Amino acid sequence: MGYLRGVVHGMIIGGAVALLYAPKPGRDMRADLSERLDQVRGQMQPVLDQAQGVVESARPQVERGISKAQQQAQKITRRGSDAAGGSASAYGGSAGTGSGSAPSPGV
Repeated sequence: MGYLRGVVHGMIIGGAVALLYAPKPGRDMRADLSERLDQVRGQMQPVLDQAQGVVESARPQVERGISKAQQQAQKITRRGSDAAGGSASAYGGSAGTGSGSAPSPGV
């Protein structure tokens, strides 16, 4: 959607620059520009509708993926706390004693 927004902004800026260098009187130029803008809107609407449809159809898959990732993270967190014997530290040694011991090679 960022690309599409950039295209629309580019068209608006291009239209403003075209008005500055227009060979026609202001009233005629505004009428022509209004017609062209309506044409562009008509051409862009199907593209916007299609993009919105793609986003809406992908939403359930993304939500399932996020849910699975959260479940996996919870499993890993539970395994880590179970491996540590339920203590707050996943490393060997007791937590908070300042023993400076390194984690065991298996961790």
